[in-house]
Amino acid sequence: MMEIITGADTKILRTVCQKVTSFDDELKNTAKEMVETMLGDQEGNVTGIGLAANQVGINKRIIIVTFNLESRKNQKIVTMVNPEIIETSQQTVSMEEGCLSLPETFGNVTRPKKVKAKWQNLEGNWCEKKLDGWDARVFLHELDHLNGKLFIDYLEKN
Repeated sequence: MMEIITGADTKILRTVCQKVTSFDDELKNTAKEMVETMLGDQEGNVTGIGLAANQVGINKRIIIVTFNLESRKNQKIVTMVNPEIIETSQQTVSMEEGCLSLPETFGNVTRPKKVKAKWQNLEGNWCEKKLDGWDARVFLHELDHLNGKLFIDYLEKN
């Protein structure tokens, strides 16, 4: 398992990550290790629903997201390389978020309810998907990491 970087002021977490240009075995191995780290256990005890490369000290535009969170049977873990937003809905939703890099920190964040995303898979092919609800939220949260932002930057002021 890879070590998860923690701390709101840690330089790598505040770095805009570099685009991936090589779709090779090293990328596939990195993605596999990231998935294993996100899922955790063997007493490593991490069970995240998303992970960005800079959270494990890698300055690359790679995120791992879990789709269909509401469904135990249909959950799907997807590796997204060089992810981008094509468009977002005007409708927003406020929900509580947390982060593996900010243990025991939670807060309400308002995000678009829907997003149309595109990314490259591990072979370098472009994919596109309309995301809604938790899928959109997890994608946007992880994409923020690649842009050097943390969810605490958006916390609603009471």
